Amino acid sequence: MRSFYISVDMGDLVYSLLFCKILNVDTIYIDGGNNDVKFNWDSAKFLLPLVNSQDYIKAAELYDNQPFDFNYGVHPEKQPVVVGTNLTAYHASKFNILPQDKRLYDTPWLTTSRSQNPLLAHKKLLINRTARYHGDYSFYANFLKYFDPELLVFVGLESEYSDFSQQFGIKMDFIETTDGLELAQVINTVPTFLGNESLVCSIAKGLGKNCYVEYGRTAANYIFHRQNIMYF
Repeated sequence: MRSFYISVDMGDLVYSLLFCKILNVDTIYIDGGNNDVKFNWDSAKFLLPLVNSQDYIKAAELYDNQPFDFNYGVHPEKQPVVVGTNLTAYHASKFNILPQDKRLYDTPWLTTSRSQNPLLAHKKLLINRTARYHGDYSFYANFLKYFDPELLVFVGLESEYSDFSQQFGIKMDFIETTDGLELAQVINTVPTFLGNESLVCSIAKGLGKNCYVEYGRTAANYIFHRQNIMYF
């Protein structure tokens, strides 16, 4: 197996790279569909620079009827499914990888350089919180009261930044990026991530950053049993 066909959410696509690395899959074809769902061709184009920057990927391309070995979004027939709320274990089961396999948790699967944006020089905590997958609201207020706002930076969409700032009554710097590689470089420059399950969260986990993750109470989550990740 050397190639994946992928048409999943942005965060799911980042997590799929973990399995590319484990299974030596070096080619992926990303399908943006009919632009009638959340993941679309703009999403695919946003992530292409990040995916192609990984040394174990020879080619990541937009899907245009290329032949492929495996449809990542489909569970193989007759392959036992891990049932539960941990999506890491579920996707591993598609490839007969046991949930306790250390390859799933011990080694980061993304690499990139650090951003040269001077705004990030002294930042200690990077925040992102999207509109979906919410859990413990109170943790943010209790956690952030110990931080000087000058040490914080929010990355993501401007609407997410506005919602978070208003909800928690905090002013901090904001960065919006142009593609997935630039986003990863920003994330890699700040030592710790705080936020919910999202694209930003998936990249932070992939880079091996310290993470405080708000897991969604009404959805399955990607759980990684790593000492530097705390779920709330």
